[in-house]
Amino acid sequence: MVAPAPVLPPVAPAPASLAAPAPVDDSDGIYGLTKLHQVRLELAKTEWGVLQLSSARGGLAVKGSDYVQADGRPVHVGSGFGGYYPWGHADVTLDGMPFKDVGLRYRGNGSFSNSSGFAPFRANFKLKLDVFGTKGAWQGEKSFNFNAGVVDTSNIREAIAFALFRGAGVPAPRTAYAQFTFNVPDVYKDAPGGFAYTMIENVGTRFLKSALPPGTGLLMKPEGAQGGIQVQGSGTWASYANVFYPDRAATPHEQQRIMEFCQLISQTDVALFRSRVGSYLDVDEFLRFIAINAFIQNGDSYLRGGHNYYFYLDSSDDKFRFIPWDEDLSMGSGNFGNGVDFLTPWSGNQPLIYWLLDDPVVNARYKAILKELSASVLSRAEIGKLVDAVESVAGRHGYSPRSFLDSRAAYLQQLAAGWSAPVPR
Repeated sequence: MVAPAPVLPPVAPAPASLAAPAPVDDSDGIYGLTKLHQVRLELAKTEWGVLQLSSARGGLAVKGSDYVQADGRPVHVGSGFGGYYPWGHADVTLDGMPFKDVGLRYRGNGSFSNSSGFAPFRANFKLKLDVFGTKGAWQGEKSFNFNAGVVDTSNIREAIAFALFRGAGVPAPRTAYAQFTFNVPDVYKDAPGGFAYTMIENVGTRFLKSALPPGTGLLMKPEGAQGGIQVQGSGTWASYANVFYPDRAATPHEQQRIMEFCQLISQTDVALFRSRVGSYLDVDEFLRFIAINAFIQNGDSYLRGGHNYYFYLDSSDDKFRFIPWDEDLSMGSGNFGNGVDFLTPWSGNQPLIYWLLDDPVVNARYKAILKELSASVLSRAEIGKLVDAVESVAGRHGYSPRSFLDSRAAYLQQLAAGWSAPVPR
């Protein structure tokens, strides 16, 4: 029976002109705020059944890694809760372009925990073309993330958040939207997945080469790093690797560089910190990263939590940069952002943010960045255009963050109007 579709020099302030706002639709062949793709999936009934065994917990290897079961089935372990996500065999057609025997699995931490077995399409998916050896790519891409709006029922917060980061000069994934059609013999026939899924660019080699060329540095995705980037455990590299989760083996130089930066953050000599932090960190980019997180009140981020960001050691200049991830609990979705303030955005033990903003020179630069953004990418007019753009594709579902964003933009403009003092040079 076919079921119906379930519904070490001082920090030098950088000129504001270095980070011009990105256009509303910074698109390429796949990504763009107003792009809508068609994804058709076909799975054997047994493969669909394998996917339904997924669990937010229960993986048997290192978080964020993959392993192979005794029966030959590859399994992904969730990076947050250590979830069990077996890869299923599927055939997929992407905007009319067919690919045979690709990998499909569920993904997510809290979002997967909140999805329902009675609505198996309303969960986040990962699609990877080469899991089972399939050749080729879709316009150069092989890995795709699709979010179903399980936590963010408006299904536009992530597209908006990443666009704001990019507009502020922070490297961040691009997005598009996709409509799914599912076919599982004796289960689903041409079943629509519901309203559009948010399609989020994979943060990996291709992203790094484009956003942070040459893209050959060390990419890490910390989990459980309470207090953010600082000394971990015993201080040996193993204790760092067990929290920062590098995507490859770190070289001796990279290991040393990471541990030195963490030691600088964790020590309490203010003069030493201020004299050396600029030799390790792209301070201007980090301030913009913090500014946008504060604007969208994303407490489930570096501001308060130990995850939902990438930490990157850039091979081009040996400095660290931050890349945002997982924005569905921003803009008033959930209570993680309650109390996040522009000028004191951290909570608890977050020494990197605290020591930076404790420096009068850096603090003034941070205010200058906020003031610049309040007149550009974070202005009420630009925010309105951005929301209009994504809603034109995603539709209107759940509670829209439009009024939240407009209120934040008005508040920031009011604050910035009082920051008339010149920036120290």
